[in-house]
Amino acid sequence: MTRPLVIAHRGHSARYPENTLEAYRAAIASGADLVETDARLSADGVVIASHDPDLLRVAGRDAAIAETSHEDLKAIARSGGVQLTTLAEALAAICPHRQALIDIKTKDLAIIDAVLAVIRELGMLDRVWVGAREVLQVAHATLTVPGIRVLAFLPDKANPDHYAAAGASAFRIWEGNLDGPVAARLLGRLPVWVTAGGNGTGRIVGDVDGDGLHAILAHAPQAVLLNDPDLLTGFQSRKAS
Repeated sequence: MTRPLVIAHRGHSARYPENTLEAYRAAIASGADLVETDARLSADGVVIASHDPDLLRVAGRDAAIAETSHEDLKAIARSGGVQLTTLAEALAAICPHRQALIDIKTKDLAIIDAVLAVIRELGMLDRVWVGAREVLQVAHATLTVPGIRVLAFLPDKANPDHYAAAGASAFRIWEGNLDGPVAARLLGRLPVWVTAGGNGTGRIVGDVDGDGLHAILAHAPQAVLLNDPDLLTGFQSRKAS
């Protein structure tokens, strides 16, 4: 069976704090093909690599990303023992070595414009994928920067044809939806990327056990997003031998 692309979800988040330079570098060392990072806008318009809308879970402080300046966010995170990174810092660490997947966490167009500005400023158009959940975001990204590669994070019951028409190049579905109607329409016809865990699996997003991984691979997706890239790259086995 051909191995799919391995995408390290929030970096090597199974072993290191998510969305940190340490997690990104560990994902690269493990042999992941792409490294995923998240994107939210701070109050002063800086793109922050954060999955959550606030710092409560990762740093123990209820500071909203959208309502706090990026410098204050970094200081608050440091006080909680966490290294918060900007998207520019994340891409600078990832893209010389691997391609990056940027998961857009909000539904507005301002975040798309800000992310595209970072990509263009760093000259990394050919090193990134932008992941969006809204059809309008997909269309806006592909019209603003022709050639940008967009992964459609398909909402439940979404029509993938709408996203394809807007310019999406690949389509993300959940592990728990692999036997559903949207997956049936896509698999074998268009590039499908699967996020392990979450959404009815009984596991947190990105986590996968042996049975789950076997079931995912049986569907022959183009890529798999998971917290522990070693499960597919065999890095720990190689390291031990």
